[in-house]
Amino acid sequence: MTGRDDEGESERQVARRARREAGLDSARLANALMKLPATSLAKLGLDEDLRTELERARAVTSMIARRRAERSVAGALRRVDLVELATRMENVRVTGINDPQRLHQAERWRTRLLDEANAPEEFCASFPACDHPELLRLIDAARRERSTGRPPGAARALFRHVAALMDDAQQAARED
Repeated sequence: MTGRDDEGESERQVARRARREAGLDSARLANALMKLPATSLAKLGLDEDLRTELERARAVTSMIARRRAERSVAGALRRVDLVELATRMENVRVTGINDPQRLHQAERWRTRLLDEANAPEEFCASFPACDHPELLRLIDAARRERSTGRPPGAARALFRHVAALMDDAQQAARED
């Protein structure tokens, strides 16, 4: 046994390549985090150390110092599950929600609101902050849009409204 894999690389070379690729992944993610708006960063649920490091790096304005600060963030990211953080970033970018379960729950509510006649009353009963006339207006617009075959702009607006109400309810539950 020579300690080499099928491609002729030694275990040391394989480990070094894996370490280098992990460093590149964390550097790419650090760069993406530096470019995110502050509102999106707040939705990611970053731990305190990483958030502090990121805020410090984002405060730097000089280009060379900013790259150095970005490398520091990349180092801090090595202690975090990069795949999970990248998934949360993508969810926030696409929907504004970082939790996949809440995303799916909002999608289920939107589908029910569009398909079931009594769903608006159930939704407003579940989420008391719901503005019933506004919800009905969004549902009607999304249904008209779906029946005419137009792009789903109103359905997306309904989804954002549902997700915002769910976020408000979750914030209120945390504060109590």
